[in-house]
Formats: sequence, structure tokens, C-alpha cells
Amino acid sequence: MSQDLQFGALLMIAGMAMVFIILSMLWGVIAMFQRIDRRMFAREEAQARKQEPRVESLPPELLAAIIVAVHRYRLEAAQADKPPRPQVPKRLEPSQARWVAVGRAYQLHSNLSRK
Repeated sequence: MSQDLQFGALLMIAGMAMVFIILSMLWGVIAMFQRIDRRMFAREEAQARKQEPRVESLPPELLAAIIVAVHRYRLEAAQADKPPRPQVPKRLEPSQARWVAVGRAYQLHSNLSRK
């Protein structure tokens, strides 16, 4: 019985050591690739800065016009994504509950073609 426990403990320690060694090696490989990637990125960024043309500042009127155009475009795009709200009938019949009228408005709206 004690030999089995000793063998189990030895096997556990060997397995844990093997996992630790493999994970340490993987960590080292990842760290090495990170350094290589940083160096390559720094080189590419330096080359891009050299090739980047100098842009003069825009006149304030043109900048304001661009900002307004982008804002209006975003508003129109946001409104285009929203489904139109169904219209509740103006007049309810005495036998109709409000939720019935809303349900009918949804049904009528779903049959209409979209623009």
C-alpha cells in the first residue's frame, strides 16, 4: 500500500513538473513573439511616419460643414434602422379594448410595404 502511495506521489510530482515546464516554455515562446511583433510594428510605424504627407489644418468653416454632414448622416442612419411605430386608430369602437386596437395596428402595419 505504501509503495502505491509513493508511486502515486512520484507520478503526481512528475506530471505537475512536466506541465509546469511545458507551460513555462509556451510562455517563453509567446513572450519572444511579442517582442518580435513589437519591433516589427515599431519599424512599420516609423516608415509610415516618414511617408506620411503633412496635412495643413482645415479652415474652420469646412471643418464645421464636415461635422454637420457626419452628424446628419449618423442621425439618418440611426432612424433608418429603427422600425416605424404602428399607428393606433384614432377612434375606438365601444366594444374594442385599447390592446385590441394596438394589435390590429401592428397587423395592418406588417402588411404595408416598406419604402
